[in-house]
Amino acid sequence: MNRSTSLAYMAGIQDQYPFIPRPSFPLPADLALFCLPMGATLESWPQSSTRPQPVSSTFVLTVTSGDRTESVEKVYGAAVAFYEPYPHDKLTPEQRRALRLEEHFGRRNCVHTNKSICLLSRWPFFETFDRFLKYLHAMANSGPHLVPIEKGVPFPSSRRPRILIQLDAKERISLTQPEDSPIPLSGAKFRQLVMNLRPDGCLTVLLFALTEQKILLHSLRPDVLTAVSEAISMIIFPFHWQCPYIPLCPLGLSDLLNAPIPFLLGLDSRFFDLYDPPADVICIDLDTGAIYVPEEKKYLVTKLLPPRPARTLRAALEGVCEKMHRLERSLQQHLKTQRGEGDSAIDSEFKMKRKEQQLDVEIQEAFLRFTATILKGYSSFLLPIVSSRAGANCDTASLFDIEAFVRSRDRRHHRFYQLLVNTQMFSRFIEERSFVSDKDASLAFFDECADKVQEEDTTIRLLEVETAHSEHTLFLPPPEPVSDTTTTTTTTTASGADADTVTNSNAVTFTYMGFPKLRQDLFPCEEPLPALPPQVKPPQTTPASPLARRTKQEVKTDQRVASRHAQTPILWAKCLLHTCYSLWFTQLPAFASTQHSKPRLLQLAFKILTNMQKLHLSQADEVCYRVMMQLCGVYSQPILAVKVLCEMRQHGITPNAITYGYYNRAVMENKWMQSNLLWNKLRNVLIGVAAFKKCGLERAHRRKLKTLALDTPDKALTDADSGSHVSLESNPGYSSVSDASDGQSPPAPPPL
Repeated sequence: MNRSTSLAYMAGIQDQYPFIPRPSFPLPADLALFCLPMGATLESWPQSSTRPQPVSSTFVLTVTSGDRTESVEKVYGAAVAFYEPYPHDKLTPEQRRALRLEEHFGRRNCVHTNKSICLLSRWPFFETFDRFLKYLHAMANSGPHLVPIEKGVPFPSSRRPRILIQLDAKERISLTQPEDSPIPLSGAKFRQLVMNLRPDGCLTVLLFALTEQKILLHSLRPDVLTAVSEAISMIIFPFHWQCPYIPLCPLGLSDLLNAPIPFLLGLDSRFFDLYDPPADVICIDLDTGAIYVPEEKKYLVTKLLPPRPARTLRAALEGVCEKMHRLERSLQQHLKTQRGEGDSAIDSEFKMKRKEQQLDVEIQEAFLRFTATILKGYSSFLLPIVSSRAGANCDTASLFDIEAFVRSRDRRHHRFYQLLVNTQMFSRFIEERSFVSDKDASLAFFDECADKVQEEDTTIRLLEVETAHSEHTLFLPPPEPVSDTTTTTTTTTASGADADTVTNSNAVTFTYMGFPKLRQDLFPCEEPLPALPPQVKPPQTTPASPLARRTKQEVKTDQRVASRHAQTPILWAKCLLHTCYSLWFTQLPAFASTQHSKPRLLQLAFKILTNMQKLHLSQADEVCYRVMMQLCGVYSQPILAVKVLCEMRQHGITPNAITYGYYNRAVMENKWMQSNLLWNKLRNVLIGVAAFKKCGLERAHRRKLKTLALDTPDKALTDADSGSHVSLESNPGYSSVSDASDGQSPPAPPPL
């Protein structure tokens, strides 16, 4: 990128706070590349040139957490890039020649260099960070100020979810705690996605993402790249993008475009002035909405998507577009009223932010309804591990019946489902659904959505965001000036050196001629000391209780069931009895820790569980089964875990992601006792022999009864004939000739 009047360099970090990196928040290694995506430059300008305005950018980094779990988490960054003068006396002769400062037309030129100030956080407050950084940049190029740049800003919490900070007499910023949502937090702006791509473009990009294509987003606005990239990674929920993902890709990492695997990258549009992208990459221009699809990918059209869910999604996005136009007009009116002072302007600002959040939730719910509809009933095709040999193979084919799942869908959509099930994110989704992971709560929420979603009914709410319980807004006045009896006024140049010093007996004023080097003594508080020395390891924590794994959606469902059953005395009694069982099982882990014979206790708990099922109480509380699954894993009882799963399926209960993960952990991570297995085989053989013997006896008995039933008519006829002769001979009024000749009288009749 060496042009005639510029020199490009590798960007680096000049200053940082905290001055000593904290283990809980390690500094990313390539941070400087993302703050200046097009590289650091020295540029020679004519003196009459106008300095460009600061450019805002946002980015997302994936870093390894500093704890012992070594888990991967997102770090959100906001940066403001700007130009500052560079002293001529610091240039080397080679740099002066390269910048043509020795030539006739360049002798009076001024040299500038680009810099960037950046703010990192685990929370995506992009808009607030951008306003704060721009305020710091304006403060660094003006003065005098009564407070230094080093003054800090507090963070919102549950007790103070909204904070309004008055930076000075004119500028203020607000921080609002993110809404409590079952879907993972992100820096997505769904309004930006729909605004730039329109509904048809959103469906096309959704198809690209679900089939894992090579996607390149480009724009001249860096903040738009990050907002749309995050939105694309969220509209495919419950899937998570598993391939390279860089929302704002620096120019030095653009070689990833030649990778043989799918990716989702965002690049500055000026990249195309320097290079041509590979022929197999799908390019999406966010400034014009144009989508370039390679010839080999022309078959990827929205007709591949299931038509009914796609039609519902398109209609929902078109309705959102109309609301966005109304919101835009309201926003323009809000900007006019914001110039006024008072509480009304502050309340109006929070109301506008709440409307924007509600619109984002509506767009996210439309995409959630689509994915829940196309995956409805998928959990019935999960293949549980039922033996020690099955646990040795944990690929997707052994955990999920892919062929049966595809056959269960409409035959016209088999091509789309074949592309879907062959992606890495689908395999990862099945793996996370089958085992314990940090996404269990969100996957359990998706299972609930897939169960209650109806293909034609769009009135069912799937995503209900829980707002903060407190509407209290904490107002912070501007920082107080630094006062001292013997203080100085410091003017700092762009190079960070002190230029002028003036003594004042009352207050300190600060004037900057460029962004200064941070001073540790001016920060409001000292850096926290580590709780333990580096050589001391933190204590091992006990595993979390199964009760803590109860999701908020399960709590809400139980509350709704209880309120509905409270209207009927019989149902309310059953609900209370079922609650007693749930309380007993939630206390079972603590009770098991005090018992000597853990297997005997678990057998007792299993018997109580089966007795509870025979009572046919209200809706089953899955926590009871979840506790049994986890205890079977803790105390090495995989066979009992299989029995519990069979009981659940026998009574029509489908385990959610949390319970199913505990089951597979209990089956896989514990040894199956071979002696017990042999005895179980012998027991099964004896039970089978006894069953066959019983069946044979029952069959012989039925055959005997059938034979007796066939002999009964002949015997009846014989008995009837013999009975007729006897009756004639025994009649008292009848006498035969032989009897009369013998002179014998008939027997006397019985006395009455």
